[in-house]
Amino acid sequence: MKIDEAVKFINGTNTAFAKVEDGDLIIFEHNRVSDDWFLRFPTKAKTWRSIIDDEDCLTDVEPQDLAHVMDVIQRLLDTPVEERFPEKKYLLVIKRENPFCPKYVSNIITELSGLGFDLSIDEKEARIFSEKELNQIKKREPSLAPAIDAMKEPVEDKDDDND
Repeated sequence: MKIDEAVKFINGTNTAFAKVEDGDLIIFEHNRVSDDWFLRFPTKAKTWRSIIDDEDCLTDVEPQDLAHVMDVIQRLLDTPVEERFPEKKYLLVIKRENPFCPKYVSNIITELSGLGFDLSIDEKEARIFSEKELNQIKKREPSLAPAIDAMKEPVEDKDDDND
């Protein structure tokens, strides 16, 4: 389970609320976001011993919501630390003389002489690349690494709420 998924699940309860702050997943009674958290989960924790709780701030959390929170925390603990964080995604954008008319890489084609790029002026046709995919391309074609790094533009998670 990823940290952002955990926040989404917890925030779907009636009486608990979660947010990430300073490397911790902090869980509050719903609508009481202040210093009154009841659970603090370091996002890189590997055991329950790393989790800090404050039972005094647990007065209005419904038992089923608390059970839901504990289930989410266990699922996070069962997920390797490196898999808890969303993978960064990028568009490859070519900005020529006119910065107002960028071209987007819509496909990468393997050719006999190397790699070729299909380009589009429409951002909707652009291919979204994961960090892992780009690193694989740079490893296969090291001469393209500087160009890929120059073209990378982070993708905003515009449709996270539509999942």
